[in-house]
Amino acid sequence: MISETSFMEMQSKMDNIITTLNDIKDGTVERVYNTKELSEYLKVGVSAIEKMRQDGELAYARLGRTYIYTQSDVDNLIKKNHIEFVS
Repeated sequence: MISETSFMEMQSKMDNIITTLNDIKDGTVERVYNTKELSEYLKVGVSAIEKMRQDGELAYARLGRTYIYTQSDVDNLIKKNHIEFVS
């Protein structure tokens, strides 16, 4: 038999999973990329991503050996490097 405390913990975890799945479905979860995925998304080489990261041009998080970039990090990079055309 399961204790009431264990049941409540399981219920809380299930509620969190359902909330996360709904956020994914609604598009409210921010997209994240690893280095390879980001290089494919931006259509640049992995070495270009690594250089931007090392030069401090691209914000990132590190999880173990994996570098993670959020969509807002990528958007900020693009905005910083945007050049206005003036005629």
